[in-house]
Amino acid sequence: MDLIDILWDMNQMRRIRELSGEVERLHQDRMAERGDARQLADENAALRLRLGLLVRLLISKGVITAPEYAAMIAEAESKE
Repeated sequence: MDLIDILWDMNQMRRIRELSGEVERLHQDRMAERGDARQLADENAALRLRLGLLVRLLISKGVITAPEYAAMIAEAESKE
């Protein structure tokens, strides 16, 4: 094996390491995005639960009736 072959092999190995590193970075970025999406979904579910509990409390205390709440939801959805 002559010097040119050795240098070519070294260059190829360097390029392979660089590409492997880039693939790993892309994989980590994708995993982070999935984690962010999962965290948002969990927060959304928690907020929905709290909202439902709050509405039930307001209805049970007579602050608002279920039909009034339903009408407000229907009105808001019609504006979307």
